[in-house]
Amino acid sequence: MNQETKHTEQRAKSGSKIGAVIILIISALVFLPFGASAVFQSVFNRRKANSYGSYGGRQITYEPGSKFFTAVSNLAKSYQNMGYKIDDRSYYSIMNQAFKQTVLDMAFTDAVKKSGYSVPKSAVNREVAKAFTDSSGTFLQKRYNQMSQADLAALKADISGSLVYGRYVSDVLGTGSENSLNGIPLYGLKRSSSEKQFLAKMGAEKHSFEAAAFSTGNFPAEEAAAFGRNNAQKFRRYSFSVITADEESEAKSLHKQISGNEITFEDAASEKSQKYYSEPDGKMAASFRYQLENMLASADSIQELESLQTGEVSGIIQTMRGYSIFRCDGPAAEADFSDEKTQNAILSYMKASEKGYIENYYMEIADNFVSEAALASFDSACEKFNVEKKEISPFPVNYGDTDLFQKTDSPDIFALLPSNEEAYVQAFSLRPGEIGAPFVLGSNVIVLKCTGIETDSSSEVTDQAVAEADMSALQTELFASSKVEDNFFATYISLMSENRNRE
Repeated sequence: MNQETKHTEQRAKSGSKIGAVIILIISALVFLPFGASAVFQSVFNRRKANSYGSYGGRQITYEPGSKFFTAVSNLAKSYQNMGYKIDDRSYYSIMNQAFKQTVLDMAFTDAVKKSGYSVPKSAVNREVAKAFTDSSGTFLQKRYNQMSQADLAALKADISGSLVYGRYVSDVLGTGSENSLNGIPLYGLKRSSSEKQFLAKMGAEKHSFEAAAFSTGNFPAEEAAAFGRNNAQKFRRYSFSVITADEESEAKSLHKQISGNEITFEDAASEKSQKYYSEPDGKMAASFRYQLENMLASADSIQELESLQTGEVSGIIQTMRGYSIFRCDGPAAEADFSDEKTQNAILSYMKASEKGYIENYYMEIADNFVSEAALASFDSACEKFNVEKKEISPFPVNYGDTDLFQKTDSPDIFALLPSNEEAYVQAFSLRPGEIGAPFVLGSNVIVLKCTGIETDSSSEVTDQAVAEADMSALQTELFASSKVEDNFFATYISLMSENRNRE
């Protein structure tokens, strides 16, 4: 196993993102003949391949022979080789990484081909030989002879693509052992001693803090009930059954059959419906008004549904996923705000749609905390407000969470700090002993007291850290380009939902 492969596996085991290290360069050499695509074929078995996005107008689809399909197969096999179980928790991570690698591959390959470079046959043959060489350097002729001509041709084609990809990385970023003399890149981005000293100085100033974090996930049930009473209409319960079809024509045909007593509503709901919004028997899974409103493509449709009498069937109503037919199974009921299930439902709604309301509630508490800390002390305020004081060891500004600088040792409350410029400004503007105004960071409202500022004279930045930062910056810039259309999340969620409905 080569050094890039080892480094990739170490990053995967540590749970860090794999995108900064280019897996496609080496995956074909290691995994292609023994890919794990069957795992994903069973999950995403469709008549028509779905597009997860595009690069330069070219669709990125998951189907045999595509770059995306091969990247997924190779990553899945890599995960299995490292002992990971391929399940719901790993599907998303594997496919998301593979999608990003595919975009990089397409962009890099286009750039190299535009330059007029073509891969020498001798270079391909050298890499083929490496794939059939053991750890002692002996070429395994028997293993080579056992490979079919078709598999060998596929391996050579993939190696050729990997070498084109690697040519871009080497030429532009200045990485790769073949592109150096005494450790200094011959071409591509250079990492001068002055640059490394400048970067090291950026990470040398470190600030330490005491922190109090008020979790917005602990919003009191009684406050949720009060919100519910002030917005009672949202939590009115309806009793509907629903039939949903992907096409309007199909929904109209079903409606005609139901109206003509050719099929019962129950049978149509059980046998013909897509069940996006219903239980297997057709009963609508979401019963609150706000949930019903979220289902409907037009807000005006709620009036038609509210006018239905028990047993009455609606017309064709466009929903967010297709066209639906509703039946009223009983009168609407006002919410019981003393009921625990209702309070939990309100909490779920507020966490999804009323985050600002919850944050404001804790901001008021945090403001009172700051006043108490200013009058007495940070410790006494923590005791009075029953919140744990957290000690944050010195760390520098590290926007983007790069490997160039030290990272905070408090990932629980500062998990989103690397991507939040405003939070960095608020935290690092504090002088020693100063308590700052509360601010929202992820699912917490945070109050900080700066306990010290120090300069680390031994701070150092390595060539490897700069190279990884360069690749990360390149990837960020690429995905912000108008050439990239990223629909991965929406497509993946849609397919997973359909797969569960088929089970």
